[in-house]
Amino acid sequence: MHINWNGLGEVLVVALTAGVGLVVLAALGINAFDYRTRALDRGTSTVVATATSALCAVACVALIGYGIYLTVNK
Repeated sequence: MHINWNGLGEVLVVALTAGVGLVVLAALGINAFDYRTRALDRGTSTVVATATSALCAVACVALIGYGIYLTVNK
């Protein structure tokens, strides 16, 4: 039995990068949503915070959907 260490290392790096990236996107979206809530309380503009929060949520859903797609099609 031969283990392809290069392939295993590549999968490890991609999995760690995707996992950390997803967590960072989710945290950024939650932080932007919190900033939006505070801006509403102050009565200032919420356009950038709302857009950032929405884009992060869409990106998280897209990454999760892509991961499911890759898993199902194998």
